[in-house]
Amino acid sequence: MKTYLGEFEELVLLTIAALDKEAYGVSIQQDLEVRCNRSISIGALHSTITRLEEKGF
Repeated sequence: MKTYLGEFEELVLLTIAALDKEAYGVSIQQDLEVRCNRSISIGALHSTITRLEEKGF
């Protein structure tokens, strides 16, 4: 079964990988905001992380 990732899901995974042991909610949010130059709500981030977990990531 193939699992497709959306753009934001991929960005979140890459950010988590880049932050390694420092990857927690606020640090992920702040890093994404700086790199993407856009505002990220903590709720959107939480929903995305939950969705990634459901997909097995």
